[in-house]
Amino acid sequence: MKSEQLTRLYRQQLQDFELAKKNYTNLEQVIYRKIPFRNFPVRLQYNPSRILSTNAKIDAQTLATRKCFLCPDYRPEQQKGIPYGKDYHIFVNPYPIFPCHFTVPSNWHEPQCITGHFSTMLDLAIDFPEYIIFYNGPDCGASAPDHFHFQMAPRGSMPLETDICCEELCQKVVERDFFSISMLQNYLRKVIVLQASDAHLVSVLFQQVLALIGQVTPYEKEPMINLLCWFDNCQWQVCLFPRQTRRPWQFYAEGEEKILFSPGCVDMAGLIIAPRKEDFEKYSADLLTDLFQQVTISAEKEERIKIQLQKITV
Repeated sequence: MKSEQLTRLYRQQLQDFELAKKNYTNLEQVIYRKIPFRNFPVRLQYNPSRILSTNAKIDAQTLATRKCFLCPDYRPEQQKGIPYGKDYHIFVNPYPIFPCHFTVPSNWHEPQCITGHFSTMLDLAIDFPEYIIFYNGPDCGASAPDHFHFQMAPRGSMPLETDICCEELCQKVVERDFFSISMLQNYLRKVIVLQASDAHLVSVLFQQVLALIGQVTPYEKEPMINLLCWFDNCQWQVCLFPRQTRRPWQFYAEGEEKILFSPGCVDMAGLIIAPRKEDFEKYSADLLTDLFQQVTISAEKEERIKIQLQKITV
């Protein structure tokens, strides 16, 4: 029934919400290409409509002076949503990356910080098993770091979902009767995968892993992460991408060196969003390797986390 509500909302908004209708029509025209690596692909999407999100200014002065587009008072009048519990609403994202792309903001204007919200992420994953739920940290791709929100995309949208099943990539670090922790090897970016069928256990594991990441990464509000979650085969799959920085130096460059690469969850999960055609055409295996190495944690920090992960007990 809950998934049917999403479908009805999506259809209604594409009829009544002109901005969404326009951008979902434009989404049908986006161009894709693929860059193969040894054991996995990276997909590219040329999507000019995403220029506002990719190039978003999130400095304190900008946030203090702009109207928050996730707050009820400033959302477009045509944008309608459905309540999720008492603390959230679900809306069609008017600047989509995927068909049926949803945003799940808090009903209150509160900072983007996963503390106190992770259990809702697990609930969303089990209530909407056809979707992957994702969260961009405030310094890791969130274009509204001042207003807490999740996003939802149809399952099968991102290469990560199949990559974690590749035995050549996925290395078990901890394997117990009721959970496992894995890391993907030689994957351009560092990722930790939690798998368990008990919600409380997943939450405890997540808090412990987040604390370990916080020991090796710089942060102010919370450890720098991108976070994805889905429910499959009677268990939650939770993927954490530890980050070193928000953007590579090329983002701030001028002229031909400039590349609008500001990765969030979707990019970290293997679907690179290029709002400019010149960037879409420029991407190569070597360039992506350089860009991801700048934003993800180092191999040395990954090894430190791995050693600590092996000591986890719950």
